[in-house]
Amino acid sequence: MVSLRCGNLAIEGESSSAVATYLRVKELDLIFDLGRCPMSFIGTGHVFISHFHLDHYFGIPIYVSQRWLNGIPPGEIYVPKEGANQLQDLIERISLLDCGKVWDYQLTPVQAGDAVSFRENLVAHVLPLDHRVPSVGYLVCETRDKLKPEFSGLSGHEIVRLKQDGVLITNQVELPLIAYLGDTRTVPIDSHPLLKQCQVLICECTFLLPEHQERAAQTMHLHLDTLPELLEMFESEHIILTHFSRRYSPEMIRKRIHDVLSPEDRSRVQLLI
Repeated sequence: MVSLRCGNLAIEGESSSAVATYLRVKELDLIFDLGRCPMSFIGTGHVFISHFHLDHYFGIPIYVSQRWLNGIPPGEIYVPKEGANQLQDLIERISLLDCGKVWDYQLTPVQAGDAVSFRENLVAHVLPLDHRVPSVGYLVCETRDKLKPEFSGLSGHEIVRLKQDGVLITNQVELPLIAYLGDTRTVPIDSHPLLKQCQVLICECTFLLPEHQERAAQTMHLHLDTLPELLEMFESEHIILTHFSRRYSPEMIRKRIHDVLSPEDRSRVQLLI
């Protein structure tokens, strides 16, 4: 399993096209996609699934069953609403086959435009993606209370007094931490005003060579040749590229990305291979 450091966040997991994608950000208590489920992921409380291809969600029964077997309360699993009922039926059928009863679990359907609050100070905005099956991405932001400008010059005593009088002295602001784009042929840059400012961008890059552009279009995945223009729009300090096709060796992946991306982009890109 690979672990990449991005500032104060560590992204760990694996991602190989048509094999398995599963990524954990332990500091945020979340998992993006769960094509397989390592035992070290069982204690993580929030799972965000991008779409229903087996290599992105088929670790869910292991996640659910292991928490149930170990007496851990159900984790929060967020999935595209299209297919949520089928997944529920699948989990319960596997559960009955496994132990004759239905495991405890929590499945929440989501769709583009939703905002999911989790933990005490985090919110996941659901983004629209463009893939062969219904697919979504996620932008995770930290929420903070910020003093309103009109009160910035007041003393601490005056601020306390206003609070005691019931005056609302703060506004809630969001700081974009990390965005995860599952499988998609386009990047929804305009789907949320904070997306381009995310500190960490996790983006698929399935196909790399010029002769595979048609294949990328057919399967509705991103191609490396489209990335330089896209990355110009992002202010992200850290960019992680994932989901490379198995037809490429790690050496080829590194060389091709070095040849295509600018030095500025290469300095902020890490590869999950």
